[in-house]
Amino acid sequence: MIKIGFYQGCCFQGQDAHMFETMRETFKKIDVEVVLLEETTCCGGNTIDEENRKLSYAINARNIALAEAKGLDMLISCNTCYMVIAKAKRALDTNRKLKDEINELLKEEGLEYRGTSKIYHLLDFFRDVVGYERIRKAVKRPLKDWKVAAYYGCHVLYPKEIAIDNSDNPSSLQEILKALGAEVVDEFEGKDSCCGYHAFFTDKSMTLKKLERILGGVKKVGADIVATPCPLCFKSFDIYQTNMENPPGVPSTFLPELMAYAFGIDKEKAGLSHHLIKVEKD
Repeated sequence: MIKIGFYQGCCFQGQDAHMFETMRETFKKIDVEVVLLEETTCCGGNTIDEENRKLSYAINARNIALAEAKGLDMLISCNTCYMVIAKAKRALDTNRKLKDEINELLKEEGLEYRGTSKIYHLLDFFRDVVGYERIRKAVKRPLKDWKVAAYYGCHVLYPKEIAIDNSDNPSSLQEILKALGAEVVDEFEGKDSCCGYHAFFTDKSMTLKKLERILGGVKKVGADIVATPCPLCFKSFDIYQTNMENPPGVPSTFLPELMAYAFGIDKEKAGLSHHLIKVEKD
């Protein structure tokens, strides 16, 4: 049994709590015990990172230190959370002075950032820790008739120094989808574009233009659905798509939902029945 500390951030709470339950059930099928790191906080996203980088480092040193205190590595699902936390870890691990300054702040909670815990995104966790073969063996409902477009999102591939895959030619998502039995589509217009999730709050029209390009590209190649490992990209595709003047009606899925379904969990429990753009495929 593999044991991993799960950083939920903001994505897996409140109305999206079901996504964590889907992940927990999915991981059971591949013998992974997910331990929720309950005292962690929001990573601060791009906002704090851009406005006060040292504060961002302190917040996320604390988040990692909580995993270290339990002797666990940390799994992060959200692309943005992964990018922000990975940037903090890289800075702390390469700058002793910064690390010492941050640890002075953490002393108030009796915490210390040591740099002993590894951090993983879903994709490199599945690739490097779980392995594609274990995923393949867990499949009970092969997606042999599913044509699935693979969309990474930008924050796990850039900046390159913290990327979890080859930024120019990534393959981990495709390999996972192949292990599920799907026909993978990885060439479509907009596949490398940002989904525009964060831009929606300040420039709705920009986000909708991005979605028009990406989802239009997915529809043009005849994919049944677009799969992403990022819950924010999924929300952009499923929720913001409904704000488009002429929504293309392209279904989308958060990767663990599709894995759950392939592992034999029904659509309702897998989360595929909760989408605004209905997943018609069986």
